Amino acid sequence: MSASPPLLNPSPALPLSGEGGSGAARAAGFPPAKGGRGDLAERTHAQRGFTLIEVMVVLVIMGVMATGISLGIDSLRGRDADQALKRLRLVLEASADRASVRGRPIAIELLPDGYRFAALDADDNWRPLIDPPVFTERTLPAGLAWAGLRLDGQAEASAAPRLQFGTQAPEYELRVATPGGNARFTGKASGEVILSLPGQGAP
Repeated sequence: MSASPPLLNPSPALPLSGEGGSGAARAAGFPPAKGGRGDLAERTHAQRGFTLIEVMVVLVIMGVMATGISLGIDSLRGRDADQALKRLRLVLEASADRASVRGRPIAIELLPDGYRFAALDADDNWRPLIDPPVFTERTLPAGLAWAGLRLDGQAEASAAPRLQFGTQAPEYELRVATPGGNARFTGKASGEVILSLPGQGAP
């Protein structure tokens, strides 16, 4: 009888996952298997870090936007004479637009040291108009003062004039005294207001 060939010893089974599997796989020359507890912890940590970075970026962007808006508002709310004149021009145009769109008269009352707003209610009574940030009482900066108001076709207004806007804006000339001379606001029937600073020619 011929001798039977020797039996080959089967290779031991190698675990495919887990911490032990990774060590056995490296011993056998295979790359470590993915999906172990260590890999899961690393992915979880990376995801949490990325989410935190996103939140920080959003907060930074929101902070920059808020700062820019605040600076823009503060520049118009400042007590600087030039900024106050530019803001007054915008306020005059906004008053004409609001009265025209809503169909209710609005008046700007020129006070000795500033101005405020009033609106005609349904009972034809003038009521204080407070609607920030545009329609709110303002004080003129130091160095500015009212120099006169003349409506088209009328004589110079009284010492406490009121500039009234209706469905159609009036034509007027409002003068403000500045350290360098008078600034003029020329109001058109369209609601447009032209600001002429001291030293500039008439519009």
